[in-house]
Amino acid sequence: MPLFFRICETHHAVDALSGEGSRLFGGRWNPPGLSAVYLAESRALAALEILVHSRMDVIRLNWSLVEVEVPESLIETPVSADLPAAWDIQPKSLAARSFGEEWLRNSSNVGLRLPSAVIPEENVLLLNPNSPCITEIRVSPPRRFPFDARLCEIGTRGRE
Repeated sequence: MPLFFRICETHHAVDALSGEGSRLFGGRWNPPGLSAVYLAESRALAALEILVHSRMDVIRLNWSLVEVEVPESLIETPVSADLPAAWDIQPKSLAARSFGEEWLRNSSNVGLRLPSAVIPEENVLLLNPNSPCITEIRVSPPRRFPFDARLCEIGTRGRE
């Protein structure tokens, strides 16, 4: 079974797969009002996804890592030609949100494997927490995930 990763603040770790944050605020692949959970295919990509969306001082918060096993048979992987044009633009693409919304509302599968906007050669998994198959995934207990404090120094080196 493929393994995916989610890093979240420790106080949210017990409900890391609820999709509540994305329901409230939306994400690249889902509009506000529709629950989704964003996972990454590696711990490093999960960390980068946090860092590109936050101020660097957030690394001082308490973070936890959750590992999620998803049966390959419950994951859809669209070919790149099927993705909306400019899905990776900043700020988030309305076409990408519509694409994800369509999948979240109409697919019975648990996951949709998509390229990461941070590193397009790597993937994220859009997890549908409302899928009838959600019980077929395996979730590890959360464990502490400390960011290296040197990350706070990025961008400040060489300025002395």
